[in-house]
Amino acid sequence: MANTWSRRPLIGVVLTAGWLTAACSSASGQRETDAIGSSGANSAVIAIERTSSYLTIENRAGLPLVDVRLVLKAANGLTFSTVISRLEASAKRDIPFGELRSPDGTTFSPQWQRAREIAVTATDFVGKKYKLTVPWK
Repeated sequence: MANTWSRRPLIGVVLTAGWLTAACSSASGQRETDAIGSSGANSAVIAIERTSSYLTIENRAGLPLVDVRLVLKAANGLTFSTVISRLEASAKRDIPFGELRSPDGTTFSPQWQRAREIAVTATDFVGKKYKLTVPWK
């Protein structure tokens, strides 16, 4: 009889741990679907604003983002990109158009190239990947 009573708390602990694991994994799955934004999504963790001379990227993830890659796709098929190694939580970074370069080193200029869309990919410290694509307006 003593062995039966000593196992019951263990079963309760195992069931509670299983329930918590299931609850946490479904919550993180929901967060990931909300994090992958498209243009105009309020729940997007990355925000992009455009002015006449630069792009502004804002981190709304709550965690620092690493390996933030910004890719601008032009109408003629060229891509221009830059990488930000780290973007702190709630930080904004202004990126002048001259920092966006094609693979051959050509800088982006809205006077000479017509842009179609801007794509941003990033990873947070937990390893979660984020992606945002917005049309050029």
